[in-house]
Amino acid sequence: MKKALILVLFLGIISAIAGIGVGAVNNVTEPIITERLLAAEKQNLEKMFPGAEFAPIEDIDTDDGLVTGAFEVVGKGYAMKVETTGYNSSTPIILLIGFDNDGVITDVMALQQQETDGFGTKVFENENIDSLFVGKGLDEKTDLLSGATVTSTAVQGAIASAQNLLKEIIG
Repeated sequence: MKKALILVLFLGIISAIAGIGVGAVNNVTEPIITERLLAAEKQNLEKMFPGAEFAPIEDIDTDDGLVTGAFEVVGKGYAMKVETTGYNSSTPIILLIGFDNDGVITDVMALQQQETDGFGTKVFENENIDSLFVGKGLDEKTDLLSGATVTSTAVQGAIASAQNLLKEIIG
């Protein structure tokens, strides 16, 4: 009994020390990780809006939760990062959507997608992005791509969520 109590006490002390150590490492690494994520985010924003200055928009809130990031592109427009699920429900589709100051879509960039080759991936081809999404205003619904209905419906919903948030931001 005494031996078991000593072992439990020893394990408790070791667990406490390990917990404190993990907490300390987290405090040191969290700002570094956040900085690297922001740098990667800014690289994607820079591809969409070369040479622009970006200001994060805080406290974004959408009913569906699809918009995961929003940025004001100072003097040029806005960028919204959205996450949705298409046909391949195991891997999310992550998009960066660029808007001009009037809310017209200027670009849609797939940051991550694992949709079916030859079907869902067609939604992300430049000519389809241009014909389906680019040039649509805040009150315009984007089109669907025949043969990639599930993927394009998911993208359409994510873009609509970003459009709705942008309506709130710019009034």
